[in-house]
Amino acid sequence: LAGITHPDPHYYVERKKSMVYCLEYIIDGEGTVHVDDEVIHPSRGDVYILPIGHHHRYYSSRVHPWEKMWMNVSGPLCDSLFNIYHLDGVLLVKDLDVKELFQRFLSICEQKDLSVNILFQQCALVFHEIIAKISLHLYDTPITKNAVAYTIKEYIDQHIYDKFSVNALAKVACLSPSQLNRVFKKAFLQTPYDYILSQKIETAKLLLSNTNISVKQI
Repeated sequence: LAGITHPDPHYYVERKKSMVYCLEYIIDGEGTVHVDDEVIHPSRGDVYILPIGHHHRYYSSRVHPWEKMWMNVSGPLCDSLFNIYHLDGVLLVKDLDVKELFQRFLSICEQKDLSVNILFQQCALVFHEIIAKISLHLYDTPITKNAVAYTIKEYIDQHIYDKFSVNALAKVACLSPSQLNRVFKKAFLQTPYDYILSQKIETAKLLLSNTNISVKQI
């Protein structure tokens, strides 16, 4: 979902355990945002980010109500981009001009002749651009976590019941085994083998504690 909020002194939104991320750009005015127990006060030229899975409550200033552009998004791409660009826990970004990008996102959503697949594809590209610009603004350089390492970690997590070899994982990553070991250890401070072993042990503990599966089967 995407849209524009026009100045309204009675504007109020509340979500308990939100199912979406909210990104909002303040064109003018000011207001108050509560995320769980944290409180921020976005104003003109700011971006605020409301994380998924948290309690959101926000409202306009009665004296100078805000005008803002917003988007509500969710999905694995959102999760990955927030993680990769170090934006987990970031709520307020001061003085960042992303008005044109928000306008572009909204204009895509308004094109009724686009297929759903094309619409999502184009919105995803603009969303990625917004996230990258926020990261660049916060960290001076576009800091990203190693995407290959996180891809391999996710692959391991999703196939924890399978047998693994470093050679096979290296093929998934399109790297040599030595390169894979190096990038994975840099990201997670352990080798892929050590991570696989620890995850299998943790999985076995959960199965022992929460199922009737025999020790032999586990």
